[in-house]
Amino acid sequence: MKRIILLVTVFVMCFLVFTLIKTPAAIALDLAAPHLPKQLQLGKASGSLWDGRIMQVRFDGEQLNNVRWKLSGWSLLTGKLVGTVRFGDPRDKTDISGHADFSYGLFNQAVLVKNTTLRLSVERAMARLKLPLPISAQGRVIVDLDEFSSGQPYCETLMGEIASPNIDVQGLNGWFSVGPLSGRLSCKSGDIAVLVDPENRLGLEADAVLKANLDFKVAGYIKPEASLPKEVHDAAKFLGRPDSEGRYPLNL
Repeated sequence: MKRIILLVTVFVMCFLVFTLIKTPAAIALDLAAPHLPKQLQLGKASGSLWDGRIMQVRFDGEQLNNVRWKLSGWSLLTGKLVGTVRFGDPRDKTDISGHADFSYGLFNQAVLVKNTTLRLSVERAMARLKLPLPISAQGRVIVDLDEFSSGQPYCETLMGEIASPNIDVQGLNGWFSVGPLSGRLSCKSGDIAVLVDPENRLGLEADAVLKANLDFKVAGYIKPEASLPKEVHDAAKFLGRPDSEGRYPLNL
């Protein structure tokens, strides 16, 4: 009798594991739908729960295309969901693309992200910022994260870099380049901070912080190179009086 019970138990366990492994991604997402944010819109899904794909994911006015993921079933035994995710086409500069290795705590809801790259257009990034002057710009923003762990309001740890290889700005006489911009990412008391590398054509020295409720603050200076168009220097004058070094204050 004990042997029969043992065999039945093994059979049931094997059946459950096999069912989980073969669960289609579409069915898993349908079951999870009531627990997902209402503003999250998911496109057609294919593959399995552990190795799947969604054609489009829309959230807060943004869209990710061709989202692919792989999950580790064994990680569930440690109380975590571990996997990798990829999205978008890195060759398409208008597409949001990237990849990440992630871990999610099933009990403490802690998020850990490593080896992450995110690419998006300058236009998309600027649409999220409130600038004192209307600016039309083109280029690409690349975010490389060595490590990110969630905290309040945003992070516990953050190490990485945000950069743009080149930014073109539209002026009265056409487009011109302001060159590359980059900054180091860190976590300060739970806020996301960016320290801009001052070696740039705009002479931009700034410390930017993303605080709770998406309150974005920038403090620093700007001193455009003499070779930049006159309209850049004229625009800088709207920021206030320059200091003894010819730097204009920047407070957003």
